[in-house]
Amino acid sequence: MNRNEAQIDDPVIAININKTYRHGINADDLYDCTRGIWRLNKHHAEQATYAFAVYQGVIKEVYEINKWFPAGSTKYLRRRFNPIDLFERFEFIGRVAPDNVRGKYIGKTLPIRHGQNPIRYFNC
Repeated sequence: MNRNEAQIDDPVIAININKTYRHGINADDLYDCTRGIWRLNKHHAEQATYAFAVYQGVIKEVYEINKWFPAGSTKYLRRRFNPIDLFERFEFIGRVAPDNVRGKYIGKTLPIRHGQNPIRYFNC
């Protein structure tokens, strides 16, 4: 195992945000691009306690998931979506995870890289 590889022992959904992440992104935009809108297995997602914002295999932020909703159900700060893009997709609301959880994961690499699917589950 690589020293910088995350040892994921919590129920987590890792979300690849390569398409929406940009260097210097602010905290609100990072949250919005991580939390929605995703085609996923709702049963597995609802078992996750935390969501990882993952860019190029590195965990950028960790969010504590409060609840999952059908896509387009909750208010975003800046993002707008085409209603056709919302079909059979989901989004979560939550908050930045506690510091002890963030400290375990932020800056670490995932033990398994994302493939075509931007969603990966651990311990769910």
